[in-house]
Amino acid sequence: MHEQHIQTVKKYSDIIAIATGLLSLFASILFPDRIACIKWLQYLSATLGLLYIAYGGYLWTCRRVEFDWRLIHGHFLRKVVCLVILMPFVLTVFVSLFGPDSFIAEKLLLDSPEGEPSLLWSVYIHFMDGGNQNMASTSGTRGIAALVAILGVFLLNGLLVSSIVGWVDKRKDNWQNGDFRYRNVKFLGKGRFAVVIGANEIAASVIQNLFSKKAEGEINFKCEGENDYVILLTCGDVQQVRDEISSHLTDEELSRVVIYKGLRDSYTEIDELHLEHATEIYVLGESTMADGGETCHDALNMRCVNLIAKRLSECRSKRKVCKVMFEYQTTSSIFQFSDISNLVKETLIFIPFNRYDSWARKVIVDTVCKNGERVIEYVPLDGDGIAQDSSEFVHLVIVGMSKIGIALGVQALLQAHYLNSDKARTRITFIDKNAESEMAFFKGRYSNLFELVRTRYIDSNVSPSGKSIYASNWTDPIECANSKWSHLSWEGKNFLDVEVEFINGSVESDGVRECLKVISADPLAKLTVAVCLTSTHQAIAASLYMPMEVYKNTRLQQILVYQPEAADIVLNLSNGNNDLRYQKLKPFGMVYGEYMSDRKLYLKALLVNVAYDIVNGYKVDGQKIDWPANILNKQDNYYSIACGSWKKLSVDKKWSNKYFADSISIKLRNILIGERYFSNSHLMQYLWSSSSTLLHSTISDALKKYEDALAVCEHNRWNVQQLLLGYSPCEADLDRIFEMRNEKGKRSDEVKREYIKWKSKVLNVDTRIENLGDIKDDVKASQLRIHPNLCDYRHLEKVDSGAMQYDKDLNNAILKILSVVDGHKCN
Repeated sequence: MHEQHIQTVKKYSDIIAIATGLLSLFASILFPDRIACIKWLQYLSATLGLLYIAYGGYLWTCRRVEFDWRLIHGHFLRKVVCLVILMPFVLTVFVSLFGPDSFIAEKLLLDSPEGEPSLLWSVYIHFMDGGNQNMASTSGTRGIAALVAILGVFLLNGLLVSSIVGWVDKRKDNWQNGDFRYRNVKFLGKGRFAVVIGANEIAASVIQNLFSKKAEGEINFKCEGENDYVILLTCGDVQQVRDEISSHLTDEELSRVVIYKGLRDSYTEIDELHLEHATEIYVLGESTMADGGETCHDALNMRCVNLIAKRLSECRSKRKVCKVMFEYQTTSSIFQFSDISNLVKETLIFIPFNRYDSWARKVIVDTVCKNGERVIEYVPLDGDGIAQDSSEFVHLVIVGMSKIGIALGVQALLQAHYLNSDKARTRITFIDKNAESEMAFFKGRYSNLFELVRTRYIDSNVSPSGKSIYASNWTDPIECANSKWSHLSWEGKNFLDVEVEFINGSVESDGVRECLKVISADPLAKLTVAVCLTSTHQAIAASLYMPMEVYKNTRLQQILVYQPEAADIVLNLSNGNNDLRYQKLKPFGMVYGEYMSDRKLYLKALLVNVAYDIVNGYKVDGQKIDWPANILNKQDNYYSIACGSWKKLSVDKKWSNKYFADSISIKLRNILIGERYFSNSHLMQYLWSSSSTLLHSTISDALKKYEDALAVCEHNRWNVQQLLLGYSPCEADLDRIFEMRNEKGKRSDEVKREYIKWKSKVLNVDTRIENLGDIKDDVKASQLRIHPNLCDYRHLEKVDSGAMQYDKDLNNAILKILSVVDGHKCN
């Protein structure tokens, strides 16, 4: 039977059972002569009664969570009434089958002109009034009469007895307030539930993913197991939390959410979650958007992770996937280059994330998001691509240096790298009324990047006489006189293909409006404006009331509007509205949208590492490997080898592989210009369509054609990525040592001696030459985290010529990576 029909039957089952019981009772009283019909109704009522008793017993013993849900939401009083009406019929069948033959004659000594009463009536009299037990004359009938009378007293009078009402009310209150605990894990099911700690705004979206089903053979799934239930631990008002998530979950999903009230930094509360039997764990923390939201959110979340690790260590559990949300990017970025404690590493598969970074990735990399039933598609920053010989450039204007604004800027720095870097740079513009202080904080956070990248600061509140506000000069740390980094460049030019500017002022001010007019007039800029003001109505107002020159600009690709609560206003404005201001509005940042990265990102990153292994001549059983068939099949030997290799990577290398995987679709779009328009959201779907054999050949040819340009593009992207991850380049004296290392025929011990002198002078560290391995690995692992390959691609020829091939080999592996992950399903 269809699920909807089953739910309908359940909904009306009480009414049907009550109606059947009443009909049978009245028929037995009014029409005693119609024995056959009455017997049929009595047996039907008895069957329904037994079904109710059996189903209730099953729920209580096996599915306690569902029992409590029905106790709270399933019309408990109606079910008791139903059981009271049907119980006499159950007892009648029981007596007729197992009672003494004389029960009917001896239990009631009534003078009735109509003769002996029926068995049902006899049972019913005892059931209604326990004072009739004296009419049962034999020991056999007395026992049965007493049992019937006791049940009658308990069921009939129990509705008015405080013990039953009190038990129901107490259990209901404990459940609704989150004070109830399922201390026996069998009621949740071992390996059949997930745990969410903290009722953050994204909790409903996370719970939906945890209830999603994995298709057979699917490699891209949203959860780690089949979950019957989700335990949600919160220190907030449980009923309020339930009301908030109920607006985003179906009734069926909501009935499977068990909410506990408790503190996530309490070991006692963590101990009661049965974490060793959970499929996975989310640590979200409490709300940070509402008034009075948590200010110590990230610290408490990390404290919770340590408690979880302690609990799992004590019960010797297998490693559990633990996804931890950090609200502040300064915290989340730490875990991109800093490792975690051994206890956490041994007990958890620790996956930190930041929802602002996740949204920025969704907009810039995936360019598609599902928001409820609607799919929102975003235009890539480079539109349909930028050709190698083009002078066009990407210009991303971010209004508001909020958390989401910073996240968009950083994501653009990571991904907006194109084949024409010798002709143009990607430009990122931040506009904020407190831009000066926000700029200082941003530069301090990414100091290594801002020691090299071109920047400028414009104060729109001060207009130079006779000059445009937007005509301020750029500051270039490499091209300026006496630069300490000029040795890293080629012919003295800045080798980074991005530049960042900060405009101080409110978006509605005359100075900022003038800047926007000048920006919109640039014929080479592929313009995207992102309004990242935290107030929903201010973001909408700012997106609608910019200078008309912005909207008239045919090269304006989209205006992104930050709408954390709901996308409806912007979607309604942009849907079929002829007003020029509305046509390119796109909402983003919704907390209930589906914006988390899926498993494909991890799998692609895993295969990027496999490509490294193949390039480096990694051997299995003494034989050099090539791309194995069906590598993602868990039964395949190389899958475990690939996972083992991934686990050995440092944290920053894992992130590096993920960022490369994100760059794949951007690179493909820019080498396939003229073949077909590709947005990221359509590329993979078309790539593996049944008619795509020719396209595969086209991609293979394009990768070979643009091999050198792609290598430069990848190195440019890698440079910015490493600077953002906290690495710094070599100063001139160390750079000369690596030039020595790269010279053919140069003795290794001579190079090491020079390096030891430098290390002793700069780091004040004494090292013996026999204890020193490769100096490149040593300097990367040093306190200063220096990477000798942070330089112009052409300068690599001097300092590490062998590394130049890595970029080519990784790009050449793109089609193979896509074939494995996007082109096939596996077990």
